[in-house]
Amino acid sequence: MKRLIVALALLLTVAALCAVSLLSLQRNMDDLLSQMEEMEEAYYRGDMNVCLTLSEDFVEEFSEKTQFFPFFMRHSDLTKIEESVVVLPVMLRSGEDAHWISELAKCRNQLEKLSDMEMPTLQNIL
Repeated sequence: MKRLIVALALLLTVAALCAVSLLSLQRNMDDLLSQMEEMEEAYYRGDMNVCLTLSEDFVEEFSEKTQFFPFFMRHSDLTKIEESVVVLPVMLRSGEDAHWISELAKCRNQLEKLSDMEMPTLQNIL
């Protein structure tokens, strides 16, 4: 009987850790996507200084918020997104505004796809 109780306790602990990690992942993804929306709004307002500042902050935020993601997902997926994120402020500094918005859209698409892939749905499990 003690073994059964220990097994149930371990199972509940693992389930709780999975739920906490999923909630944390979703919260971080939502924060990153909302920051991307702020950058896009600043771009369409034509306020490139604010856009540059937000882009530089976004690079730091991305590094902080995704530091534990490799425990849960493939490194190659994060590396692709990071390659898009890192060039955002560089493009604005060099005057590549048109390419910047397309790179931002690419980055948003990759983040949304990654977020969808990590949700425990039947489609993702099969």
